[in-house]
Amino acid sequence: MAPRPQRIPAAARRRRLSALRAPFAAAAALWAVAGPWGGPMSGPWTAPVAQAQQVSRDPVPELAGTYKGLGSARGMELRINEGTRPGGFFRDSNGTEAEIGGGWRDGGLEFLLNFPGRPVFARAVPVTLGLQLTVVPFGADGAPDGAEARILAFVREGVRVPEQPPLYQPAPVRDDGESDPDVFLASYQFWEPDGVVNGFSNIGARYRTILRMFPQVHADVLWKLCQSARRQDLVAEALRGQGARCADILETVDRLQRSGRFTAWKQAVEQQIAELIVPVQCARGYVVREAICAPASRRIADAAVSLETVGSALARWR
Repeated sequence: MAPRPQRIPAAARRRRLSALRAPFAAAAALWAVAGPWGGPMSGPWTAPVAQAQQVSRDPVPELAGTYKGLGSARGMELRINEGTRPGGFFRDSNGTEAEIGGGWRDGGLEFLLNFPGRPVFARAVPVTLGLQLTVVPFGADGAPDGAEARILAFVREGVRVPEQPPLYQPAPVRDDGESDPDVFLASYQFWEPDGVVNGFSNIGARYRTILRMFPQVHADVLWKLCQSARRQDLVAEALRGQGARCADILETVDRLQRSGRFTAWKQAVEQQIAELIVPVQCARGYVVREAICAPASRRIADAAVSLETVGSALARWR
């Protein structure tokens, strides 16, 4: 017979908080390398919000709201109440519900979910249009089970999530290889910023130049590049002559997210990707039919003589 579940006293939970930091670090590493939508959150709508560098107990008002699970969290729901006092509920995919309390820490909310049979320690942090929930269950002995630590992806209720395109591939792990430019265009929106840096480097200078001719896509790629601390030389190259800085791009996208216009931004990006991907496939010889590639070449020629830049693309979103 399974041991009867025990509620963990508050004092015991506090003593074990320090032991949970290692599992959270391991889970953070998992978040960084796992594939999109398969468990950890990744994708065109998600980019981690900068976290505080010092211990802070300040409330995180942007966490307030209702969230729906993605990937391995599909069917789960999370609600965090507004206000300085933490509250809300978590409902798992079986419909079992647990209250949220806990406390604010370092730009996130930490709380205990007292599920029947197995309590779970959780930490929620905001990401673009959603939240990242790290969960560490307690074992039968009352100690945190780091081997079972997971990161779950939640998107804010009402946000449309795109499907992965057929050409999708996981992000490259190095920046000194080769990547197909059409695969990059089909996939980069689902990658974390460091993966976009690697892929953008790997498509080579020729295709980076072609991409610059389509400023809405280029601005969206730069939005990811500017969130990474790596390869600042590559970021500087991408910004050269564009009439915009990283700060301008990040501020514009942040404003669009807060005003509810980010979906329109992404629709404009997807439209330009659809215009760009066939010319790229023709340029690399993947498609050779004249009836397809001749119009595609004209689109590239028209884009080459256009005076559009990232700066002028951003101006349309003011």
